[in-house]
Amino acid sequence: MKQEKFPRFLSLAAVATVAAALVCWLSGCTPTLNCGTWAFNGTVQSNPDAFPLSSAFTFTPATCGQSCSVDSDAMIQITWVYDTVSRTNIYASGVGDEARHDANGWNIDRVDGEAYGWYGLTNDGSTFYSGWNTPGANNTANTLFDRPGGWPNNTWFYAVDAAVCFRSSTCQNKILGYYFWSWTIDNNGNAAQFITAPAWENLNVEFQSALASWNTWAPTSGTEAGVGFPGEPSVTHAVVFPAMSDL
Repeated sequence: MKQEKFPRFLSLAAVATVAAALVCWLSGCTPTLNCGTWAFNGTVQSNPDAFPLSSAFTFTPATCGQSCSVDSDAMIQITWVYDTVSRTNIYASGVGDEARHDANGWNIDRVDGEAYGWYGLTNDGSTFYSGWNTPGANNTANTLFDRPGGWPNNTWFYAVDAAVCFRSSTCQNKILGYYFWSWTIDNNGNAAQFITAPAWENLNVEFQSALASWNTWAPTSGTEAGVGFPGEPSVTHAVVFPAMSDL
């Protein structure tokens, strides 16, 4: 992903987001719900910058006293990207990223042309592209694959992955867990992994805010024609998320 522009105004909300992440990393914060385990793997690359990674969540209902049966769980990802020179949020080159951000600069991460905010879900509304997300189930990992890159020097990149019940007769649209990962690029183009850990409280609130911003934007998005998967249909506009809450 690449940045689109550099707004000139200081974003106090963005600074607060950075400060909160540092405080939680250094001193610890109350964790969000995680009804299972996360396995995060990635290696940061420099000049050109990139962060190829996988983020996997295995839902184990017994760990949080649940008996929910999940036929399929999948990821929804929100991202927050910050330029430390202009001191404001920046967005990927896609039109939708900036149009749907919340008040603090977080947005649902999806490529233009894909109508669903579920990470990797194609426009048929049921098929996940395995190069982006392989859905899981009870005791079976749900894995997101990403490779952010192409950002300018002096960038901080934050992401939260949320594992959510996609198909279930007992806990449809319930959020099962959250994970935070991040990386930075310095003034010389050297990239480094930053915080990677289960998410903490208030990031779940930011996730809900990003969902709400997507739902406001979706009816106005215009045609989402897909990205060229065989047989992928065109959709008249992005699809609104249903209500979601923690398990």
